[in-house]
Amino acid sequence: MATSPSQFRARVVDNRPLHGGYFVLTLQGPMAPRPLDGVIPGQFVMLRGDWGRDLINPRAFSVLDASDDGRFSVLLKAYGRGTTRLCHAPEDEMLTVTGPLGRGTFDAPTVDGPTQLLVAGGVGLPPLHLQARRAAAAGLASRVELLYGGRDADDLVLLSDLDAWGIAVHLATEDGSRGDRGFVTVPLSRRIERAQARGEAVCILSCGPTPMLRAVRALGLAQGVPTALCLEEEMACGFGVCLGCAVPVYGPKPYAYCCTDGPVFDAREVRWS
Repeated sequence: MATSPSQFRARVVDNRPLHGGYFVLTLQGPMAPRPLDGVIPGQFVMLRGDWGRDLINPRAFSVLDASDDGRFSVLLKAYGRGTTRLCHAPEDEMLTVTGPLGRGTFDAPTVDGPTQLLVAGGVGLPPLHLQARRAAAAGLASRVELLYGGRDADDLVLLSDLDAWGIAVHLATEDGSRGDRGFVTVPLSRRIERAQARGEAVCILSCGPTPMLRAVRALGLAQGVPTALCLEEEMACGFGVCLGCAVPVYGPKPYAYCCTDGPVFDAREVRWS
C-alpha cells in the first residue's frame, strides 16, 4: 500500500531525451524514509524547481517508475514554461517533490481476472507503463496488453521496455507511420470485437489527452466493457486546496476533484456529454 504523501527534496540524476521531444527525468529522493515506496500505478507527484517568483505553481506528473534505492522517474514533454524548464533540468539540480498523490488507482491484474487493455496516448503512458511493469514482475505479462496511439511514430516511446517485459502491444498513428492508421480506438475496437467473439473477459484502463479519453469512454460504455480512466487535469496544488481540477460526475455532488478523488475514475462516474 502506498505511503502518505510528503514533501521532500530530490536531485536530478538523469535527464534522458527520447524521440518526439519526450524526456525521462530521473530523480534521487531520500533513502530513509523513501517517500515513494509502494507507489501505485495512477498516483502522481508534483514537481517544482527553485524558480523564484517566475513560476509559482508546481507541475503534476504520473510516476513512471520508482525503485527501492529512492530513485523515481517521470515522462516529460515540453508544453509550457514549467515543463520546458524540467525538460532542460541539468544533472544535480534540486527539485521540490510532493507525493505520492492520488487516491484512485488501477486494479492489479490477476490470473483469473479480465485481460486488461491498457490504452495510452502521449504523456498518459506512465501509469500504464508502470501497470505493465508490475504485471510482468508478478509473472502476469499475459494478462495485460498495451494499445498505444500518437500523431506519428515519434509519439510512441519506451516500446523497447514493453517488448522486454513480454507485453503484447497494438499501435496506432494518425498519419499511419506505425501501426494502424487512425486513433487508438481503431485497434481497441478490433480487440474488443475479438474478445466478445470468443467470450473473453476484458476491461479497459486508459490515460491520455481528454479527447482520447472521451472516445475510449464512449466505446467502453457502448460495448459494456468495464472502463477506468486516469484523467489529466491541470493542478496548482495536488491535494485539494486550489479546487482547480474539478471533474463533472454523477452522484450527490456535481463535481469530484482529480487530485483527491482520482485521478482514476470509473467511466460510468464521469459526467461527459
